[in-house]
Amino acid sequence: MPRYFLHLRYPASEDGFARDDEGDEIPDHKALRQHVIETARDLMRGARLKAIPEWLQCTFEVTDESGTVVLTLPFSDAVQ
Repeated sequence: MPRYFLHLRYPASEDGFARDDEGDEIPDHKALRQHVIETARDLMRGARLKAIPEWLQCTFEVTDESGTVVLTLPFSDAVQ
């Protein structure tokens, strides 16, 4: 099963980028998009990273195992 890495970009922060070095195994692109949306919603709901006050400015940049960006998802796309 392919592994994808959900890197978090937050332009309002000094460093502005949180790299995902573990990744997640996701079976296909449709499941990947849903996983990224759910992860963004979970972060906004649970506010695990209280250092980010403006979640809607964040974006997930998803790469595959080769480092190619396969999906870019603004957190605003995850808002219901």
